[in-house]
Amino acid sequence: MDSLSRLTIVIPSYCRPQYLRRQLDFWAGSDVSVLVIDGSPTALSDDIVVPKNVSYVHDPAPFTVRMSNCVHRINTEFVAVLGDDDFFSPSGLRDCITRLDAEKGLVGCVGRSVRFFYQDGRILAEQRDPDSTEFPSTVVTGIDRLMSMYHPGKIGALFYGVYRTTAWSDVVRATYSRSFATGYIYDTVIRTLVTYRGPVGIVESVVWFCSSENPPVKGAPGMDRHVGFLDWLRLPENATEVRECEALMIDDLVRCGADSREDVSRAVRFVMDELRQRYEIKEARQDSLKVRSRRVLMRRAPRWLKRLIKRLIPSSMGQVVDWTVVELDDLTWRLGQRGIAVDRVDVAKIASAVRRSHEVKISRGN
Repeated sequence: MDSLSRLTIVIPSYCRPQYLRRQLDFWAGSDVSVLVIDGSPTALSDDIVVPKNVSYVHDPAPFTVRMSNCVHRINTEFVAVLGDDDFFSPSGLRDCITRLDAEKGLVGCVGRSVRFFYQDGRILAEQRDPDSTEFPSTVVTGIDRLMSMYHPGKIGALFYGVYRTTAWSDVVRATYSRSFATGYIYDTVIRTLVTYRGPVGIVESVVWFCSSENPPVKGAPGMDRHVGFLDWLRLPENATEVRECEALMIDDLVRCGADSREDVSRAVRFVMDELRQRYEIKEARQDSLKVRSRRVLMRRAPRWLKRLIKRLIPSSMGQVVDWTVVELDDLTWRLGQRGIAVDRVDVAKIASAVRRSHEVKISRGN
């Protein structure tokens, strides 16, 4: 029996029917169960065929409500969340399940990830979070993990992996039990609640293909990203909400763990303070001369010139100006040379789906 039969992939979607159609085509015939929770104002058109292994739920409710409700629809041992324009490698998912079977103490498992986009008939890509590592062996307890949550090799995009459904459902219920003024805080809540519950393993396989084909959804009900994280923390009118967010995390961790409220509160506040400092450092870097100069150059240069430079620039110079993307096939070959497992069949299927969807957009004049 294929281990994917023990997995449900949850795909939240909002106003991206062409990418949702791509997902349905990609997963059709797979042993994995797929749950699409579509919050768009209108449902998919009747001419779109929903495969037998896919459950399509149209519910134009806020994102927080849709995520809270979806936990009741999952009856598999494992679960994973996927963006509506992203991909998972089926082979990579199997590797995650294999490790979870072998190590019962893990709450979840992620793999290596790739960011990709489509440009001029090419699929360009780069590795995401190449330095992600598991916690060192000295980090044992839930409090230990929270106090080390932002260690130098922290796992990027923690939620895009395979998780045990019981723990995942608890985290999702708590995280989306209320709405906040900024959608950026939910990642932190999820990371905090998952990290306390148990360690997350990493397999040396490419699992998640993260799409940069679209800008992030900012205006979806229940997931508003118009307010930045630092603005949310700094604005006086958000002070009560910030305290309520901390209280939500503290209450959940006290409920599920054995540590005192005092110890949990101290760890949660440490996480929030650490996160604030990281965002402030990032903000300062964005104002640096190097970053501002690159921004001006990219804004003023003609589009054809920018693309030509990216094609011809040496890789060493590309690292200086943050132009490190290469062809998807080239990147996956390089990852394989470094000992990271890459399923070539999965990559070819993903590339075909990406090209086909963009060829359709071009033929329609979009």
